[in-house]
Amino acid sequence: MDIRTLYTLIAIADHGSFAEAGNTIGLSLSAVSMQVRALEDELGITIFDRSRRPPILTDTGLALVHRARDLIAHWESMSASLKKGTSAGLLKLGSVHTCVSGVLPLALRHLQKQGHGLEVHVTTGLTHDLERAIYHRQLDVAIVTEPDAPRSGLDFLPFVEEELVVIAHRSVKGASDQEILEQTPYVRFNRSARVGHLVQEEMVRRRITVRSTMEIDNLEGVIAMVANGLGASVVPARRGRNEFPPGIRVIPFGSPTVTRRLGILAPKENPRSHLSQLLLEALKSVCAGQHALTEKAGSG
Repeated sequence: MDIRTLYTLIAIADHGSFAEAGNTIGLSLSAVSMQVRALEDELGITIFDRSRRPPILTDTGLALVHRARDLIAHWESMSASLKKGTSAGLLKLGSVHTCVSGVLPLALRHLQKQGHGLEVHVTTGLTHDLERAIYHRQLDVAIVTEPDAPRSGLDFLPFVEEELVVIAHRSVKGASDQEILEQTPYVRFNRSARVGHLVQEEMVRRRITVRSTMEIDNLEGVIAMVANGLGASVVPARRGRNEFPPGIRVIPFGSPTVTRRLGILAPKENPRSHLSQLLLEALKSVCAGQHALTEKAGSG
């Protein structure tokens, strides 16, 4: 067994077929089949049920895939450390969309200035999708809104509590968050996102009725619609250098203000825990700096 065969096995599991896996990793269908047959012969097990089209993983095969993900994660971590030093390496990072346009670039810049030599590959998604990717070892760590319930084998490490706010164009009338939301077309942030669930729960609790005119997947799109007077929305607050455009009113959502907790999600047995810790510390530092900027502006 070699590491390339394990990469092939995981590619099949992720893409659902031998042919798609081969296209992804640059192997012919016959080469993929030969690697799988050789692995089955070596281990004395049946990894795929070939009576199905396309073949599907057996229970034994599924257990092997989980084990292979762990082995590859350890191998990549060791390999990166040997090449670049103990504090360097590759971190496969997932993030909710709202952080990619907010705190994440600042945190990555912070790490870059510290000179750790950390290489970060970033992908975006919704909290539940990123949680699944962490569980299956497709990602090393993810920045997410706190999940509804803890998942076995995963740790959630918070780094900031963000307020949710109502945003509207400055021309919009209304003294309260409820008045603005009920009298203005509502620009909904993706309802599949965890923050969308938090907003909906508060609206139901307070019996706020909105007229939803559009639903947008990314925070920048929502802000652009609001800035152009096309409606109001509820989004996470932005602080410091990431404040909203000057043409937007910002009003706390709820009393007390509804908040969401952001943190990093990682496996309990994490071979890249030292890299995850560097990221967590950078995120905390950036958030603390933004909070200080906000307080200074408020007292000025």
